[in-house]
Amino acid sequence: MKILKVTGKVCRILLTVLLALLILVIGGLNIVKLFLYHDYYAAESALCKNPGLNDGFVCQGIAAADEADRILVSGYMKDDRPSRIYVTTTDSESYYVTLSCEGEPFTGHAGGIAVSGGSVYIASESRIYTVPLADVLNAENGGSVNIGQGAAVNNKASFLYSDDEYLYVGSFTRTESDRTAEHIFETAEGTHYAICSVYPIDDLSAPVCIYSIRDLVQGICFTPDGKVVMSTSYGLRDSVYYIYDRNAAVESGLTLDGAPVYYLDQPVTELRGPAMAEGLDWFRDKVITLTESASDKYIYGKLFFATDIVGLDLNLLMP
Repeated sequence: MKILKVTGKVCRILLTVLLALLILVIGGLNIVKLFLYHDYYAAESALCKNPGLNDGFVCQGIAAADEADRILVSGYMKDDRPSRIYVTTTDSESYYVTLSCEGEPFTGHAGGIAVSGGSVYIASESRIYTVPLADVLNAENGGSVNIGQGAAVNNKASFLYSDDEYLYVGSFTRTESDRTAEHIFETAEGTHYAICSVYPIDDLSAPVCIYSIRDLVQGICFTPDGKVVMSTSYGLRDSVYYIYDRNAAVESGLTLDGAPVYYLDQPVTELRGPAMAEGLDWFRDKVITLTESASDKYIYGKLFFATDIVGLDLNLLMP
């Protein structure tokens, strides 16, 4: 009996020591990240809590509904429940709607999202789905919205951005299976395998121009002052935000699906940040973004306080 008591005491001491070491390691890494990503944290400010991180939701796209002063976040569920759109205020008051397709639950990869006028656009598997914004804003928590059959586009439709005149539809590429032969272009920064196609907001039948872009792009944002920002990430590697001058896009002299192709291949600057950055949008004079690292699928971001939707002040980043 005495041996059991001693053994139990030793185990408790060991567990306490291990817990203390773990806390010290995590605390130390949280300090180290401030040095590793100094420029990122200098430009970053929290906008609101990233919703759904503890509900099995894996966030992907982000879009500001400016007139309603709401942020919409699209994503899928890690357990194959219907995909969702979360709606949040800057005070972190949020709710969600589930997606359905002609009466059936939609469990596809709800990737990019954009808002323009009275419509919400959702990207998934080479299609763009459209939902009335009012249906999303007026829904009850946990309610459902019908995304219809959608419209086919000329790339994987991994991410979206809208400037209210055009819808920018981009593809994420990483492996050979992601890459389409028609989309491969040789540029100043190397071979590009991905594209971002530009469609009139009211006509998704044919693009009006195409941007050739790098691998691993998760989101894109065209700013009012002529900058193009791309977020890139995959796995545990650093996220990198590339900033280009839109006017410096190079005319390739080539066409794709009848649209002229431009190369975005010479960034003005780049910014390294924590892993797993996702979509981008423009809101209150900043590029807003979020990370999926703190979702229940990946968890570790919870330990590093990666739980906010944040704004990046580009004025602090330009050389």
